[in-house]
Amino acid sequence: MKNTSAAPARRKIPPLRIFVYAASALLFVAMIVVIVRRFADGTMGSRFIVLAGNALLWLVPFAGRAIFRDKIGDAMWAIFVIFAFLASFLGSVEGLYGSVWWYDLAMHTLFGYLGGFIGLFFLCKLADADKLNPLLVILFCFAVSLMFAALWEIFEFAGDKLLGNNAQGVPVTDINGDLYIPVDDTMEDIICNTVGALVFAAHYAAHVLSKRSLLLAGAKRDFAPAARRTAQTAPAAAAAAEGAGEAPQNTETKEE
Repeated sequence: MKNTSAAPARRKIPPLRIFVYAASALLFVAMIVVIVRRFADGTMGSRFIVLAGNALLWLVPFAGRAIFRDKIGDAMWAIFVIFAFLASFLGSVEGLYGSVWWYDLAMHTLFGYLGGFIGLFFLCKLADADKLNPLLVILFCFAVSLMFAALWEIFEFAGDKLLGNNAQGVPVTDINGDLYIPVDDTMEDIICNTVGALVFAAHYAAHVLSKRSLLLAGAKRDFAPAARRTAQTAPAAAAAAEGAGEAPQNTETKEE
């Protein structure tokens, strides 16, 4: 007698999740090594809080995954890890902000672009982005990106005032002998964030007009829990149907 009972399929860990966990663990260990080395050679100075914060940053994906589960998909965590590596580890810990003049501007431009993805993430939680007017989607993502840019500048301003940092520029002396901080750095940051947001808007417009994925169709699937679960369970359902002697249904949508 033929045994038609199918063994439960082992749930595979998505490669993107493996990347997020592995990269976060390695960078957490790297930050511990940096802190120990700074203490050992006496170069820690007043950097302990900054370095400790950078170390704890790499525990966020583990804690976030445990707290939010599938509410935040692997693509968003991967974006977090990549940007945190570039902006926090390379820029702040390794000092590229000070040694490479354009690095800060590049990070703000990238932050503006990724802010559009954050806006798309929020939108996919509220509605089906594919059923909305594309112009509305673009405006929403653009606004969210600039909102985060403004919040970051407020954070830098508060840090300068409360902690004595100089994130918004080094104070200069005017002709009357008074100290002030020029707004050039803040405005350059906002302009770069705006450029990045505009690049995302162009990317989304190209996705809609060309009717191609351009990575955005996959992102929207990952951002929407229902669509993500459908995409993950479809292959298993097709395999089960085939094992039971049924013709598997074609559940894939062609993407170019």
